[in-house]
Amino acid sequence: MAATIRPNRELQTMGDLFAPPGDPGPPEVRARARRAVAARARDAEDCRLLLDVLGLLEGAAPAEGSAS
Repeated sequence: MAATIRPNRELQTMGDLFAPPGDPGPPEVRARARRAVAARARDAEDCRLLLDVLGLLEGAAPAEGSAS
């Protein structure tokens, strides 16, 4: 029997297990992480959402419902 994937449930579980990051690190590390996310994101909205959830979105308020 194949495993059923429940993305919303799995993401909620991850949110329960891991606290949001406090300080994402020095500027060089944040810039490198932003580049890595941007290179792998499907589109601009996906990139913005991922950066926001990771606490790496600069110059904007956190999105509604984000962990920040």
